[in-house]
Amino acid sequence: MTNPNIKTIDVHELKNKMELNPDLCVIDVREQEEWQSARIPKTIHIPKDSIASHIAAHISDKSYPIYLHCKGGVRSLYAAQCLIDLGYQEVYSVDGGIMEWAMFGYPIEQ
Repeated sequence: MTNPNIKTIDVHELKNKMELNPDLCVIDVREQEEWQSARIPKTIHIPKDSIASHIAAHISDKSYPIYLHCKGGVRSLYAAQCLIDLGYQEVYSVDGGIMEWAMFGYPIEQ
């Protein structure tokens, strides 16, 4: 997916944003087993294939910034496109996902 409408950020930007705003909406779009084994603290879990039907229960304001991550950055692009198609205006995909997050030694919950 190379949709120019999908904004991306790296894990360093995400970490900084999370430190500045503890209520930042970060959604993990990986599968349940992946989520249970390791996750970025304070993230919401909504698997990629169910994000379209479950996002409104978590974020109803379509102008609210949403940051999506997965294992490496592919599924989060797909999920971002789904949210954009639903009318969400400020959607970001995290390049490198949780793999890069962990590689840089950022906190992980298990």
